[in-house]
Amino acid sequence: MVESDKFNNNIPLLLLSSAILVAGIAAFYYFSEIRMFYRVVALIFIMIFAAFITYNTDFGKTVYTYVTDSKIELKKVTWPTKQETLQTALGVVVVVIIIGIMLWLFDMLLSWGIGTLYGVR
Repeated sequence: MVESDKFNNNIPLLLLSSAILVAGIAAFYYFSEIRMFYRVVALIFIMIFAAFITYNTDFGKTVYTYVTDSKIELKKVTWPTKQETLQTALGVVVVVIIIGIMLWLFDMLLSWGIGTLYGVR
């Protein structure tokens, strides 16, 4: 079976899942007179139900595998220490301040030059 045929066989389930999700969102706004808490709980259940239907398709299983593999890869990342993060942030702040002062001075120079050129000063 070709990979694209595998996904095309699940199109009715994906459409059903999307329709349930859209109907749930529409119902959330349609029943605005009902308390927000109940509408949010109902919408969460509808989202879980739509996700369950989507998971039972080949596309849903592919997405689930991608997410779990991404979590595994995130555990392999070497995160910077607190000191490295603070030093980098401080370096960025210093550079931004220096560039800001340089642009301010350049603006003052251009303002003075244009004022002198047109005889405003």
